[in-house]
Amino acid sequence: MIKIDTGDLRKVLAAASDYFGLEKYMRIMDAVQKSDVSCDPEFQRIFNGFYKVRRNEAWRKKFYDLFEEVRNSNPLPSFDEVVTDLYEATGNVETSFASKLLASVNKDMPIWDRRVGRSLNLMVKGASREERLAAAKRVYQEVRDTYDSFLDSEEGRAFIAEFDRLVPEQYRGISAVKKLDFYLWAKGL
Repeated sequence: MIKIDTGDLRKVLAAASDYFGLEKYMRIMDAVQKSDVSCDPEFQRIFNGFYKVRRNEAWRKKFYDLFEEVRNSNPLPSFDEVVTDLYEATGNVETSFASKLLASVNKDMPIWDRRVGRSLNLMVKGASREERLAAAKRVYQEVRDTYDSFLDSEEGRAFIAEFDRLVPEQYRGISAVKKLDFYLWAKGL
Protein backbone atom coordinates (compact mmCIF):
# COMPACT_ATOMS: atom_id res chain seq x y z
CA MET A 1 0.00 0.00 0.00
CA ILE A 2 1.10 3.54 -0.65
CA LYS A 3 1.78 5.74 2.34
CA ILE A 4 1.99 9.49 1.87
CA ASP A 5 3.71 11.62 4.47
CA THR A 6 1.85 14.88 3.89
CA GLY A 7 4.47 16.77 5.89
CA ASP A 8 7.03 15.34 3.51
CA LEU A 9 4.97 16.18 0.42
CA ARG A 10 5.95 19.85 0.39
CA LYS A 11 9.65 18.96 0.72
CA VAL A 12 9.47 16.30 -1.99
CA LEU A 13 7.64 18.58 -4.41
CA ALA A 14 9.98 21.49 -3.78
CA ALA A 15 13.13 19.39 -4.16
CA ALA A 16 11.94 17.59 -7.26
CA SER A 17 9.97 20.20 -9.18
CA ASP A 18 13.02 21.52 -11.01
CA TYR A 19 14.61 18.11 -11.40
CA PHE A 20 11.49 16.30 -12.56
CA GLY A 21 10.28 19.27 -14.55
CA LEU A 22 6.51 19.52 -14.65
CA GLU A 23 6.92 22.09 -17.42
CA LYS A 24 8.85 19.59 -19.57
CA TYR A 25 6.26 16.93 -18.81
CA MET A 26 3.51 19.26 -20.03
CA ARG A 27 5.51 20.01 -23.21
CA ILE A 28 5.92 16.29 -23.89
CA MET A 29 2.22 15.59 -23.37
CA ASP A 30 1.29 18.47 -25.68
CA ALA A 31 3.79 17.46 -28.39
CA VAL A 32 2.66 13.82 -28.34
CA GLN A 33 -0.74 14.99 -29.57
CA LYS A 34 0.67 17.14 -32.38
CA SER A 35 3.81 15.47 -33.64
CA ASP A 36 4.93 12.40 -35.55
CA VAL A 37 7.20 11.26 -32.73
CA SER A 38 9.06 8.83 -35.02
CA CYS A 39 10.66 11.68 -36.99
CA ASP A 40 10.49 14.76 -34.74
CA PRO A 41 14.02 15.37 -33.43
CA GLU A 42 12.91 18.14 -31.06
CA PHE A 43 10.31 15.91 -29.41
CA GLN A 44 12.83 13.08 -29.17
CA ARG A 45 15.46 15.39 -27.65
CA ILE A 46 13.03 16.55 -24.95
CA PHE A 47 11.70 13.04 -24.29
CA ASN A 48 15.23 11.56 -24.19
CA GLY A 49 16.37 14.21 -21.74
CA PHE A 50 13.31 14.04 -19.53
CA TYR A 51 13.17 10.25 -19.31
CA LYS A 52 16.93 9.69 -19.55
CA VAL A 53 16.86 7.62 -22.74
CA ARG A 54 20.49 6.48 -23.03
CA ARG A 55 20.26 3.96 -25.86
CA ASN A 56 21.97 3.87 -29.23
CA GLU A 57 20.49 5.31 -32.41
CA ALA A 58 19.24 1.93 -33.70
CA TRP A 59 17.37 1.28 -30.43
CA ARG A 60 15.88 4.79 -30.42
CA LYS A 61 14.69 4.37 -34.03
CA LYS A 62 12.83 1.17 -33.10
CA PHE A 63 11.44 2.79 -29.95
CA TYR A 64 10.14 5.93 -31.67
CA ASP A 65 8.69 3.94 -34.58
CA LEU A 66 6.77 1.83 -32.04
CA PHE A 67 5.85 5.00 -30.12
CA GLU A 68 4.27 6.48 -33.27
CA GLU A 69 2.47 3.23 -34.02
CA VAL A 70 1.04 3.11 -30.48
CA ARG A 71 0.13 6.80 -30.61
CA ASN A 72 -1.99 6.18 -33.70
CA SER A 73 -3.62 2.97 -32.43
CA ASN A 74 -7.30 2.84 -31.66
CA PRO A 75 -7.86 1.41 -29.18
CA LEU A 76 -4.55 1.97 -27.46
CA PRO A 77 -2.61 -1.22 -26.77
CA SER A 78 -2.12 -2.55 -23.26
CA PHE A 79 1.14 -2.47 -21.34
CA ASP A 80 1.50 -6.20 -22.06
CA GLU A 81 1.34 -5.52 -25.79
CA VAL A 82 3.73 -2.55 -25.68
CA VAL A 83 6.35 -4.27 -23.53
CA THR A 84 6.13 -7.37 -25.76
CA ASP A 85 6.44 -5.31 -28.96
CA LEU A 86 9.41 -3.43 -27.53
CA TYR A 87 10.99 -6.73 -26.47
CA GLU A 88 10.52 -8.17 -29.96
CA ALA A 89 11.97 -5.02 -31.56
CA THR A 90 15.00 -4.61 -29.27
CA GLY A 91 15.58 -7.98 -27.59
CA ASN A 92 15.40 -6.30 -24.17
CA VAL A 93 12.73 -6.30 -21.48
CA GLU A 94 12.20 -2.54 -21.27
CA THR A 95 9.56 -2.17 -18.57
CA SER A 96 10.44 1.42 -17.78
CA PHE A 97 10.43 2.64 -21.37
CA ALA A 98 7.31 0.65 -22.25
CA SER A 99 5.48 2.30 -19.36
CA LYS A 100 6.80 5.77 -20.27
CA LEU A 101 5.70 5.33 -23.87
CA LEU A 102 2.25 4.18 -22.82
CA ALA A 103 1.91 6.87 -20.14
CA SER A 104 2.76 9.50 -22.76
CA VAL A 105 -0.21 8.51 -24.92
CA ASN A 106 -2.55 7.72 -22.02
CA LYS A 107 -2.29 10.09 -19.03
CA ASP A 108 -4.07 7.56 -16.82
CA MET A 109 -1.36 4.90 -17.11
CA PRO A 110 1.36 4.89 -14.44
CA ILE A 111 5.05 5.11 -15.13
CA TRP A 112 6.97 2.28 -13.62
CA ASP A 113 10.70 2.60 -13.25
CA ARG A 114 13.26 1.64 -10.65
CA ARG A 115 12.33 4.52 -8.31
CA VAL A 116 8.60 3.76 -8.39
CA GLY A 117 9.36 0.04 -8.04
CA ARG A 118 11.42 0.75 -4.92
CA SER A 119 8.73 3.03 -3.50
CA LEU A 120 6.11 0.30 -3.96
CA ASN A 121 8.46 -2.61 -3.22
CA LEU A 122 7.57 -4.15 -6.58
CA MET A 123 10.43 -5.48 -8.68
CA VAL A 124 10.74 -7.77 -11.69
CA LYS A 125 12.73 -10.93 -11.18
CA GLY A 126 13.52 -13.77 -13.52
CA ALA A 127 16.49 -15.77 -14.71
CA SER A 128 15.72 -15.45 -18.43
CA ARG A 129 14.41 -12.59 -20.54
CA GLU A 130 11.19 -14.50 -21.09
CA GLU A 131 10.70 -14.92 -17.32
CA ARG A 132 11.40 -11.20 -16.78
CA LEU A 133 8.92 -10.32 -19.55
CA ALA A 134 6.19 -12.43 -17.94
CA ALA A 135 7.05 -10.97 -14.51
CA ALA A 136 6.97 -7.43 -15.91
CA LYS A 137 3.40 -7.95 -17.11
CA ARG A 138 2.29 -9.28 -13.71
CA VAL A 139 4.05 -6.58 -11.72
CA TYR A 140 2.78 -3.74 -13.90
CA GLN A 141 -0.74 -4.92 -13.20
CA GLU A 142 0.12 -4.82 -9.48
CA VAL A 143 1.35 -1.24 -9.93
CA ARG A 144 -1.94 -0.28 -11.62
CA ASP A 145 -3.99 -2.02 -8.93
CA THR A 146 -1.98 -0.29 -6.20
CA TYR A 147 -2.47 3.13 -7.82
CA ASP A 148 -6.20 2.53 -8.33
CA SER A 149 -6.69 1.39 -4.75
CA PHE A 150 -4.80 4.34 -3.31
CA LEU A 151 -6.39 6.98 -5.53
CA ASP A 152 -9.87 5.64 -4.70
CA SER A 153 -9.17 5.90 -0.96
CA GLU A 154 -9.77 8.79 1.40
CA GLU A 155 -5.99 9.13 1.84
CA GLY A 156 -5.60 9.27 -1.95
CA ARG A 157 -8.19 12.01 -2.31
CA ALA A 158 -6.48 13.97 0.49
CA PHE A 159 -3.12 13.53 -1.27
CA ILE A 160 -4.52 14.91 -4.55
CA ALA A 161 -6.06 17.89 -2.75
CA GLU A 162 -2.76 18.65 -0.97
CA PHE A 163 -0.74 18.18 -4.18
CA ASP A 164 -3.01 20.64 -5.96
CA ARG A 165 -2.71 23.11 -3.10
CA LEU A 166 1.10 23.00 -3.28
CA VAL A 167 1.75 23.20 -7.04
CA PRO A 168 1.23 26.18 -9.35
CA GLU A 169 -2.23 26.33 -10.89
CA GLN A 170 -1.10 25.36 -14.41
CA TYR A 171 -0.11 21.89 -13.12
CA ARG A 172 -3.28 21.08 -11.22
CA GLY A 173 -4.93 19.65 -14.33
CA ILE A 174 -2.51 16.75 -14.74
CA SER A 175 -4.09 13.38 -14.04
CA ALA A 176 -4.25 11.91 -10.55
CA VAL A 177 -2.06 9.05 -11.78
CA LYS A 178 0.64 11.52 -12.90
CA LYS A 179 0.47 13.32 -9.56
CA LEU A 180 1.09 10.03 -7.78
CA ASP A 181 3.83 9.13 -10.31
CA PHE A 182 5.50 12.44 -9.59
CA TYR A 183 5.42 11.96 -5.84
CA LEU A 184 6.66 8.36 -5.88
CA TRP A 185 9.36 9.14 -8.40
CA ALA A 186 10.50 12.29 -6.58
CA LYS A 187 10.53 10.51 -3.22
CA GLY A 188 13.16 8.16 -4.69
CA LEU A 189 15.57 11.01 -5.54
